[in-house]
Amino acid sequence: MNQPWNICIYVVGLALGTILAAHTDAARAAADPEKEALKQEMRELKERLGQLEQRLTEKERAAEEAAVAPAAAPAKEEVGIPDWVESIELHAFLSLGYVYNFNEPDSDINTQRFFDFRHNAFRADDFELSVLKAAKDPGSVGFRVDLDVGSNIPRTIHSVGLLENELDPVTGDVDFEDFDVRQAFASYNAPLGRGLTIDFGKFITHFGLEVIEGWPGYNDNYSRSYDFAFAIPFTHTGIRASYPVSDKLSVMAMIVNGWDQVDDINGMKGFGGQIGFFPMEGMSFYLNYLASPEQPDADRDWRHLFGLTWIVKPLPEALPDFTLSGTYDYGYEENLGGDDVEWHAAQGVLRYDFTPWFYLALRGEWMDDEDGVRIIPCLAGAGCDGFPAGYSGQVVWALTITPTFKVGEHLVIRPEFRYDESSADVFEDEGDDTKDSQTTLGVNAIYSF
Repeated sequence: MNQPWNICIYVVGLALGTILAAHTDAARAAADPEKEALKQEMRELKERLGQLEQRLTEKERAAEEAAVAPAAAPAKEEVGIPDWVESIELHAFLSLGYVYNFNEPDSDINTQRFFDFRHNAFRADDFELSVLKAAKDPGSVGFRVDLDVGSNIPRTIHSVGLLENELDPVTGDVDFEDFDVRQAFASYNAPLGRGLTIDFGKFITHFGLEVIEGWPGYNDNYSRSYDFAFAIPFTHTGIRASYPVSDKLSVMAMIVNGWDQVDDINGMKGFGGQIGFFPMEGMSFYLNYLASPEQPDADRDWRHLFGLTWIVKPLPEALPDFTLSGTYDYGYEENLGGDDVEWHAAQGVLRYDFTPWFYLALRGEWMDDEDGVRIIPCLAGAGCDGFPAGYSGQVVWALTITPTFKVGEHLVIRPEFRYDESSADVFEDEGDDTKDSQTTLGVNAIYSF
């Protein structure tokens, strides 16, 4: 649009230049050099005018061709990463530890300890790698696979029948390995009401206060309680359905092979469930149940387990950083060794968060296994004989103090002091003797993302 005006300006300039040149020639006829300069400027103006006319002609021709030419095809849309790939999560967890036993046992085994069973040795407790796609919304599907490798945790949580870990029907021993598939299940969030989540595969039990530590979270203490180690199962293989009835109530039901069994050791399944109750902010209660026959090739001798777990902030206004949590589990089994047997286990944890990067946890616990059917003084996978001579059962209690330091977003360091005492002389002492108590000092480092 500005090109004609430019031409006009140049034409007017040319005319003025001509008049000026004529005036100058008349006034200074003798000044030949100045006359030649004016002529040169006129020639340059004519040349520039011709270039402008040529550019204008080319633009008009291009506009006419564009008006009659077919519309150009739209550019191809770039191919991006599918949404289902972007929704897959990858997580990892690493736990390293060291424990010193003041009994200084000759076997270097910490009696009745589960994951931290080695004395005076640095250990790679566990490395967990997890891949998952959460079924968050009604109608969505997902999955989760957790793989574990390490010197402590994988060999003690194995399920019978997984990775050729067969149960010896004569001795009852299992050849455990340092590798385990902790969980492997598929999920479907059925579009019913608030969303009914159905999981099929191998998954962690719903019992107890403590968890098998991993990237989703860790416990308040490094060592595991008697309740976690001996009173309840670790994993189940089967199907479960969970439903959030409301913001204050949730329910879960499941049908599984039983306790820690990928291959069912008899022809009967286990049946269990959970009711979650959340009356107000800072209060959570879980009522758990499981019934299943757990003896090889015996479908009628049932094991029943009842449990109550709570996590409460009792003084939310005065002490908002104080948490009181705990659990109580009761089990009994029919016709085990010819008799009906039972066991009780309880623990309570007081935790206070002094700062966002430091908290202190004090755990007190008690377990009654007077029938001698649940507590194994030395785990078969730890490398010792199991029960001391003449063992018939015990009642045991323990006290554990764990300060925890958070270093940045991903690293946790926690030293720990623990004292155990039993009604029987079960704790190995120096010189291959046994005594009724055991004191340990440990430290644990966790990295996760």
